[in-house]
Amino acid sequence: MAKTLSFTDTSPQTVKIGDTTTSFTLVCGNDNVATDLTNATSITVKLGNTSGYLKSATVDPTSLTDPTTGQITVNFNADLMTSLTAGSYAIEVWVVDSTGTSIYPSDGSTGFTITNNIQSANGATITTITFDDFVAAMNKAASTIAKGDKGDKGDTGTVDNTGLISAPAFQSLQTQVDNSAVGINLVLGTSSQVVQASNWNMQVADIKYDKSLGNNLCASVMINNAAHASDLVKGNAYIILNAYDSSGNILAGASGNAVSYNANGLSQCSISINDGTADIKAYIRTNNMNQNAFYSCLKIEKGSKATDWCPNPSEILTQADYAKIKAAIVALGGSLS
Repeated sequence: MAKTLSFTDTSPQTVKIGDTTTSFTLVCGNDNVATDLTNATSITVKLGNTSGYLKSATVDPTSLTDPTTGQITVNFNADLMTSLTAGSYAIEVWVVDSTGTSIYPSDGSTGFTITNNIQSANGATITTITFDDFVAAMNKAASTIAKGDKGDKGDTGTVDNTGLISAPAFQSLQTQVDNSAVGINLVLGTSSQVVQASNWNMQVADIKYDKSLGNNLCASVMINNAAHASDLVKGNAYIILNAYDSSGNILAGASGNAVSYNANGLSQCSISINDGTADIKAYIRTNNMNQNAFYSCLKIEKGSKATDWCPNPSEILTQADYAKIKAAIVALGGSLS
């Protein structure tokens, strides 16, 4: 008997970025006959896209209006919408009762769409500043650049970098960028695909610390999943984050909590840094050198509280965004190939 998952006739199947009041109503069924959820002990809604699993939300079984109809309501509140961009997504519902875990649908997944709102730009937004703001600020800064005197041979002069950096428009832009850094993934090349850590203490990230990030960084990772449950002893894997000076000496460190092998739970840790030249390294560790840890959704970010995984902003820059930045740089007298 195939498990099915469908929207009710009156349920929306699309939500706009920034809309935190829209709710989807889904029906869990067996061969499209509604499932009785009266005995459900937990209900989890999981979201993903073509890159894999992204995030999840829980639904309290006691909040169901009529469990016998198999209907659940998914509220796209601010927490769930954070870091989701415009595009097509897949949704699954995991229901746990005394007989085990049922995943709806059993074949494939049910789709929904997130669309841009009127303020969206090319499907990607940056907190507190848009690329149009960036271009405007750079053009304004360009007007403050002092050019050399034009001689007999038409000298064009040089760009005064010190003057550019100290220009009020540039300083305002820098402040906005610094304030928007929380939640940005500082690591390049991560994805939500499952990766194997092949030894007990494997380095999975290495970034250079910059004082503009503040004194606190945190790391998070999803360790193991149901497909690899037998490869890891329960509660025996976690992530650690260390800072090293130029000589390789540890300046500070923190270790994440161990997580259950089948929980798909978030393991996270934080670190406090007071050295502007620190080298930050993240490791996946197990307590047995013969074990393998399977992990995904690695993220290192500013602050001490981990947020949902997202790619590094440089990995999602659109061609239109690139063109705008190039135009701004050219306006400043520079070039970008």
